[in-house]
Amino acid sequence: MAVRKRLVINFTGYEGLHPDRVRGRYLNSSADFSRLWSATTKTQSMLVEGPNIASMHIETKGVNWQTETEFCQYGSADIFDAYAARNVATRFATGLMAFLDVILSGTFFRYLRTSWRFCIFFLWPFAFACFVTLVTICIGLLPLLGGFNALHLIWTIPPALLFARLLVRWPGDKVFFSYLLDDWTAASDRIHHRNPSLLQRRREFAEHLVHKLQTSDADEVVIVAHSLGTVPAVEAIADVWRSNPQLLKQKPVSLLAAGSCLLMIAFHPRATSLREDTRVVFQETPVLWAEFQTITDIIHFYKSDPAAALGINPLDQPIIRQVRFKNIHSATRYARAKANFFKMHLLFLKGAQIRNPYDMGMFVQGPFAFRDLVTTYRESGAPLDAAGRLT
Repeated sequence: MAVRKRLVINFTGYEGLHPDRVRGRYLNSSADFSRLWSATTKTQSMLVEGPNIASMHIETKGVNWQTETEFCQYGSADIFDAYAARNVATRFATGLMAFLDVILSGTFFRYLRTSWRFCIFFLWPFAFACFVTLVTICIGLLPLLGGFNALHLIWTIPPALLFARLLVRWPGDKVFFSYLLDDWTAASDRIHHRNPSLLQRRREFAEHLVHKLQTSDADEVVIVAHSLGTVPAVEAIADVWRSNPQLLKQKPVSLLAAGSCLLMIAFHPRATSLREDTRVVFQETPVLWAEFQTITDIIHFYKSDPAAALGINPLDQPIIRQVRFKNIHSATRYARAKANFFKMHLLFLKGAQIRNPYDMGMFVQGPFAFRDLVTTYRESGAPLDAAGRLT
């Protein structure tokens, strides 16, 4: 199926990126796409359409093809900014509470059973927290350890707390320590429905998605969900289905889950509403679920099947592909990402520099239907010749 108009709904994960910065990031991916396929791309500015919701128009021309894409960004950067604005002690305490919740609820062992690599990502910030706590206690209790009077704690405890603060800033910030604590705190708030802002944003996403589906004349709809963005994407699809199922039947709708962290929350015993939303998407809607995973990224559930992991018998089996970033990106870009696990995680969103079946630019602004790209052309990639011409 040839596509001339496409609606892309982009759900970002736990990132403090507001719409204009998301636009800038995608423009970099679009530039890779244009170089790879000898195309030209014109984009407009992001137009605000709601709270952290904005859209831009993309027009792409190839040698003998042309597409228009409405790229709509759904994010919660303003809410995540509020998590980052809290004081150090609060961020530290709530992060540790989230850690204990995952352990005591048995969720960690479900992580371990499904993807041991993700457990490395989970344990890292809390291992660093234990290190900071141990160093602080040792410095604070130096007088007692040396056999001195307890009154000497008056002058050792304040420096110990100051040193702990310095560790949180460096090397803490360099290794994303506070950011990761906030990430797990927000995940815990989603599980237990503690943050009214996140609940309100869910309603806003669903209402806006209904509006987009009602007014769009696109040939297809591609919902792109990266990392934890899969959670609000699934929620929005389920909410639309409950309120107006016809909107998901009138044209092809696909969910592109890249480096999905859905199971990070869905595995928790209290995440019953998310598991039900996931069941609705799998068992009731006609939405095509295509998930991409890679062995070099620890921030997702590599080699997992979300339907099987949650005990869901889907209407249609999800398409799950394992990709290799070294076959998608240049050696230079791949080498830079290997030194930083967040950069590796973000390679899912970078434009392909090598022709292959996983090409974010092709999914967003190429001339082929997403369903065809992940089924008919899943091995060979898009059928464009060396000059970027439709064959």
